Amino acid sequence: MDARKFVIGNVGPIGCIPYQKTINRLKENECVDLPNKLALQYNGRLKDLLAEMNDNMPDAVFVHANVYDLVMELISNYAKYGFTTSSRACCGNGGQFAGIVPCGPTSSMCGDRSKHVFWDPYHPSEAANVIIAKQLLDGDTKYISPMNLRQLRKH
Repeated sequence: MDARKFVIGNVGPIGCIPYQKTINRLKENECVDLPNKLALQYNGRLKDLLAEMNDNMPDAVFVHANVYDLVMELISNYAKYGFTTSSRACCGNGGQFAGIVPCGPTSSMCGDRSKHVFWDPYHPSEAANVIIAKQLLDGDTKYISPMNLRQLRKH
């Protein structure tokens, strides 16, 4: 189909989502080790595969979006970005971090969704996604490589 430009995101820190923190009864600053280790193992192989594909297909560009480190940065340093929590879901029910029951008509809602890293027990909030998108659009190779999205468009 003549596609030549691809952006592939890796797996985020799934051991740090409100669902995992709630079902494992963790403290606010803790994450579940095994899911994160598995994600990092997969992510390492993905990055190697994309580098290999870039070497073997010179007419195509495969860009690696480092979602894991981006989301982990927001979780670890949430206050720096204006969030009040990186553990509690804005919309959800059950447990310390509203992480058991997904967001629905009977869910509790936070007062200000722009202050939460996570919208529901599984997904980043709109405010978090804006920060992630800006990094992917104009960020350096720590979060997107071998080039950012703006550079890819011009490539």
